Amino acid sequence: MTFKLVVSDLDGTLLTPEHRVGDYSLRVLRTLRDRGVGLVLASGRHFLDVRAISEVLGGGTCTISSNGAAVYDGDGAAIEMEAIDADCLEFLTRDPAFDGVHTNLFRPNDWLVERPEPRLLEYHAESGFSYRVVSFRDLDEEPVVKVFFYGEHEHLLGLEDLVLARCSERVTTTFSLPVTLEVMAKGVSKGAALARECARRGLDLAESIAFGDGLNDVEMLRTAGLGVLMGNADPRLMAALPTHPVTGANGDEAVARHLAGLYPKHWFD
Repeated sequence: MTFKLVVSDLDGTLLTPEHRVGDYSLRVLRTLRDRGVGLVLASGRHFLDVRAISEVLGGGTCTISSNGAAVYDGDGAAIEMEAIDADCLEFLTRDPAFDGVHTNLFRPNDWLVERPEPRLLEYHAESGFSYRVVSFRDLDEEPVVKVFFYGEHEHLLGLEDLVLARCSERVTTTFSLPVTLEVMAKGVSKGAALARECARRGLDLAESIAFGDGLNDVEMLRTAGLGVLMGNADPRLMAALPTHPVTGANGDEAVARHLAGLYPKHWFD
């Protein structure tokens, strides 16, 4: 099967442990794009953050951001945008139950927090993307596409139960990392966004290959024609998709090496 669309998560997948695109990956992905293979970057990151990574690849790359809540075409124009229900947002930003974790809001054009958390910025050293410190009580009407909570995993599991007990008919939850509980509008996922992107391109899902390492990738890996797990994937993802193929680790640029083995060798000479 010759795949016409390559879809990749970023952190723990396409990006190295230093959160950058490796030189070998750049060469392989640029070659595939020049040969007419479509490329989609699918991440829990904000669009402005992913766009900076896309530009390293040469630009023109479709972006599924905020776990599918916001999708942009290769020119940076918004295709889809799903906002969190206002009542649920009020609960997520005001309820005292969340006082013990670090709360983050993604809006179309910014990342908002109420207090700094420098450890989060380590993931964005390559792109330079950063948060803005504000009071959530002073927010305007601009939609919020994702809320994520940063904290200790066991505490976040309890908060996930609380969120679903209160808003299960209006929100979806996932974990991109054990320390980040992510909340989006109901039905939002990378997999749902991938299905619509294939339809827009006139492609069968069978013509797509996807790579991922976290629980927020499970729907995407199930949806793609071939979903490939990283060797460094979250054990819970491995358990959820026991029959899916497993490739190498992100530190070895395994996405690019896997792809180079699927297409004609002379493309990469």
